[in-house]
Amino acid sequence: MTSSLADDLRNSIESWARKLRDESALSALVQQKRLTPRALAFYLESLRHLFQNSERHLPLALRGAEQRGDAALAQHFRRKIKEEDGHDLWAANDLSKLPAAITAGQRPAQAVSELLALQRELIGEHPVYFAVYILWAEYFTVLLGDEWLEALASCGFPRSQVSAIAKHVDADREHARQCFDEIDSLWHGEPAAELLLRSVERAGRLFEAFCDEICVEARRAA
Repeated sequence: MTSSLADDLRNSIESWARKLRDESALSALVQQKRLTPRALAFYLESLRHLFQNSERHLPLALRGAEQRGDAALAQHFRRKIKEEDGHDLWAANDLSKLPAAITAGQRPAQAVSELLALQRELIGEHPVYFAVYILWAEYFTVLLGDEWLEALASCGFPRSQVSAIAKHVDADREHARQCFDEIDSLWHGEPAAELLLRSVERAGRLFEAFCDEICVEARRAA
């Protein structure tokens, strides 16, 4: 039996998430309880920037779907616009609870800027790429989120201090399930499944680079 796009995406994301959990330098650093407050601020500022601009990209994807006459894909993005509204404020609120000396001068990670550039590129090629990208982001958040929150707590950063992450983990359980239920019907064979899978592999490599940047910041602040 031929596997579906949803099955292929699920397998690809799960395999990558396991590797990220088991092999990334950031996982090791957090297990050693070496994530510093300034590295946390860098992480949260990067997330704030990512959430804010990802939200801004959703209307671009919606317009692309409408221009293609794809009513189902357009409706998918209308729902995502509602779901993602204001998520950057969660991260901004977390940052506001940190000392000003820690948050001062923080800039988003370079890899996050590259992730946002990838989003724009994918939307320009075909908006269904962005639906697949969102599924990647939501599902790996669900796969790794609870363990990650526990690891952050062990470093002295409880859920209340990283609410932007905790709230995403809670919300994305349902969001990812919905996306998996829909993705096969939203995809009509183009772009090819191989290209869609390659796009999330590119996103994964950029996220790995983001994790590496957090490690660099932690070592700098140590």
